[in-house]
Amino acid sequence: MRFWQLPHGERTALVEGSRTLSYLELATLADELATRLPPGRGMGILAMPSTIEAVALYLGALRSARQVPLLVQADTDPELLAALVARYAPEWIATPGPAPRGYTTTYAGDRLGIHVRDAGPGGAAPHPDLAVLLSTSGSTGSSKLVRLSAQGLASNAASIVAYLGLTADDRAITTLPLAYSFGMSILNSHLGCGGCVVLSEDSLMTREFWDAARGNAVTSLSGVPATYEILRRMGLARLQLPSLRMLTQAGGRLRDELVGHFAESARDHGLQFFVMYGQTEASPRISYVPPERLLDKVGSIGIPVPGGRMHVDAGSGELVYEGPNVMMGYATSRAELAGADEQHGVLRTGDLARVDADGFHYITGRAKRFLKISGNRVNLDEVEAMLSAALGRQIACSGSDDDLVVFSHGGEAAAQYEVRRLVQARYKLFGGLVRCIHLEALPLLSNGKTDYPSLRQLAGEGTGK
Repeated sequence: MRFWQLPHGERTALVEGSRTLSYLELATLADELATRLPPGRGMGILAMPSTIEAVALYLGALRSARQVPLLVQADTDPELLAALVARYAPEWIATPGPAPRGYTTTYAGDRLGIHVRDAGPGGAAPHPDLAVLLSTSGSTGSSKLVRLSAQGLASNAASIVAYLGLTADDRAITTLPLAYSFGMSILNSHLGCGGCVVLSEDSLMTREFWDAARGNAVTSLSGVPATYEILRRMGLARLQLPSLRMLTQAGGRLRDELVGHFAESARDHGLQFFVMYGQTEASPRISYVPPERLLDKVGSIGIPVPGGRMHVDAGSGELVYEGPNVMMGYATSRAELAGADEQHGVLRTGDLARVDADGFHYITGRAKRFLKISGNRVNLDEVEAMLSAALGRQIACSGSDDDLVVFSHGGEAAAQYEVRRLVQARYKLFGGLVRCIHLEALPLLSNGKTDYPSLRQLAGEGTGK
């Protein structure tokens, strides 16, 4: 049974502040909001805050099987949103603000309005199998979209329920935007097992967030590497969450030292800690490390999710994933939304990898995250991992050929000499081709990942590159 069918009766599905909704009530609201969408097959843009109405509209679109929502951040820049509207001509837009020009409001909630286009159909009808659209860069509103099928969403949600062992007694709290594939998957999987999702837009650094987590007996916390940097400083013992049973991490590589720290801390507190790997193009989970293997497989992305397969291409070294959750393909125009499945269940991840004798996979870098320094091919991900481990802090790397730029943050500025010494010792590179920039904090996208476009701009300042 697919998660959007909401078959769990009177069980609590969503909590937002003092408001709770059962599965029956959520299904009723979802179907009601779906009636406010245009008839026929079309697509719309859902600027999705962590609210009951936004979740209900997302589910209503899936339940109706007519309208395909493009999920974007609730605070997407207006110019970026306008560019998406111009490119894809959506039949409807759901935003926290008033109706855009050319649209009429059919629903006005407290934090979400549904606005339907005044003119006729916007373009080609989306393919019948297409269910959801996500930006390839959800935080920056990229117009290149990932086309996810209903089968892909449902199968990945079921896989996550299986390997995490989720039950109807589990309760998650939103620590990530719901328009981000990781945040979306947390919602999907908990609704799939009859669990509950506590909707919060408060930061982990606020008392309100932790009050909501304790008051609603949250059983799991999820986050990206930046989240775990914060949790490390806070300490698990100080969280005072007696109901907590699970921690999950994805959205980028977690420093090996932090993997070890949280694996040991989770063990000491009787928790399970899952390190996971995925991509938006896989709806989004691809692999996970079973908690009992985490300490002897530090640095690994683990084994495939149930129903999936992984192998390393012998020729290129690229990690290839196969499974029913693989996207249908990309879209850069409205016409391409009508396209059939181009991937046929196979995803070339763009990550370089190796696999050990036990079948556990390790990412060694990105196929395109390379520079040439004095003619040598340098893997930026490998340099980041090496320096982060050696310096005991998160390091980010950028730059261009013959110009490796190392960004550090927090505490005292890392000595340029030490960075250059480490790079020279490992890669035999001339230290004069390595620059060091210290920041108060690494720039992050709203999904918690490192903002590499901003770092590239910083790297180019004053260099003419």
